[in-house]
Order: sequence, then structure tokens, then C-alpha cells
Amino acid sequence: MSSGSYGDTSGSDSRESRPMMDKLMVFSIAAELQRLRTESPWTDGDRNSRTLAKDVDFRLLLATLRDGATLDEQHGEARTSVQLLDGRAVLRLGGGSLLAADEEAELSAGDVATIDAGGPWELEARGECAFLLTLAWPREKTDPPSDT
Repeated sequence: MSSGSYGDTSGSDSRESRPMMDKLMVFSIAAELQRLRTESPWTDGDRNSRTLAKDVDFRLLLATLRDGATLDEQHGEARTSVQLLDGRAVLRLGGGSLLAADEEAELSAGDVATIDAGGPWELEARGECAFLLTLAWPREKTDPPSDT
């Protein structure tokens, strides 16, 4: 039985049902990436992803992008880390428009970047890439208000 707020996934024809959060969860990144690269969102499109763990204050996402594909976060409410597992990508932090990025970093396999909460960001693939995205929200933003 899972211990997280979201319970178990419903599963699908290609993915088994499993808990979204538990006391201990271990994943084979190599096996998960191999699976992502055989599913139709990847074979027929420019990306695929799987949420490995999820709770109200935490999310762990494994994703793949094809050359030129982007992942963007418009609000940036969570502290985030991006660990590039293979390939290359550009990470841009935006002020008002991501076209005019305030900061930009080139990432290669093995690099990890952290992004503080509070602003939009975008990750653009430079060739095919795979990455692990971790999002963490402050407890005060996720806890229900108390009656005191």
C-alpha cells in the first residue's frame, strides 16, 4: 500500500499500476529510459516522460526530448533540479519572456543544474537527450491551512 497523497497510478496498456509515493522506491534509470524510448509518444513524437514519484510537495520525472523540443515551466513555483543523463540541452531562465532569457546554461550528460523558485524557465534539447527533473515545493505552500 502506498503512503503518498496520490495513491497508485491507474496503469495502462503499456504501463503497470504502481504507487506514486512510498517509504522507499528504487528505479532502474536505464530500464525506465529504454521503456520510454519504445513507447509511441517517443516513436511518433518529440518527447516522452514518466512520473517516477509524486506527492503534494515533491515530484520526480524522467523525460526524453528530441532535437529542438522544449520543456517549459511558466510559473516556476517549485525549486527544481535538472540532471542531464545523456545528450545536450540548453537551460534558460526567463524574466518576462523566455525569448529574452536572463540567464542561460549549456548542459551535457552528467551535469546537474538547480533552479530557485519564482520564475519561468525552459529546457531545450540540442539533439536527443534524457534528464531527471526533480521539483520540490515548500511545505507552507502545500499544507492545508490550519484552523488556529
